[in-house]
Amino acid sequence: MADLADALTKLADNEQAMGDAEKDVEIFRIQRMQSIYKKRADITKTIPQFWYIVLAQNDDFGEYIRPEDLKYLETITDIYVDHPIADAKHYRDFTITFSFGEGSVPKQDVTKKFTTVDEDGEAKIYSEPAEVQWPEELKDISPALIRKNKESENYTSDEKKRYRQGMKSLFAWFEWTGKKPSKEFRSGEDLARLIVDDLVPNAVHYYSEAMNNDGESEVDDSSEGEELDLSDDEPEKKKQKKE
Repeated sequence: MADLADALTKLADNEQAMGDAEKDVEIFRIQRMQSIYKKRADITKTIPQFWYIVLAQNDDFGEYIRPEDLKYLETITDIYVDHPIADAKHYRDFTITFSFGEGSVPKQDVTKKFTTVDEDGEAKIYSEPAEVQWPEELKDISPALIRKNKESENYTSDEKKRYRQGMKSLFAWFEWTGKKPSKEFRSGEDLARLIVDDLVPNAVHYYSEAMNNDGESEVDDSSEGEELDLSDDEPEKKKQKKE
């Protein structure tokens, strides 16, 4: 029994060493990728509507926002994920920055901070509210403005209706904390994970996929045009045969 206990202790130590090694590898990956993502951002900023095309190409992203928000995505010039403290204790903490250019959304850079903690054996993400300027057309459903300007201690039925609509907007996500379930943007953690784990790492893939789809559509349209040309030529061929 003593031998078994000793073996189990050594096995536990070995598992801990494996976990530490995996953590070291992840920290190295994060630190190495930071500079690469920065260089990529300098390139993608020169490509018109790069992030709009990426977001539109991703099937999951549209599930988290209102359809009415789609037109405002065209003003996004950059989405950047940064791990400012990539060390053994805080390596899973990160920030997400949305850059909006001139257009229907006020020009601004909005940086949202996220922390990752272990709860009941699962990694949970929490965040701090980030101040964002809403599009002028959506200010009447901005939860922050509704809270600030409400006429009495209790919300009116109209204020409640507009508040609920605003909570479904992408712009409400910037207020999400993860600490007030059912009282803030739904699935805020899932959207953050989608951005960090899928949209940003695979942005070029989604953009290329969209470009390829456009190319195939052009080929199809061209083929349809050729068929019409052939049918148009048929009477001329008959005329030549008659001569």
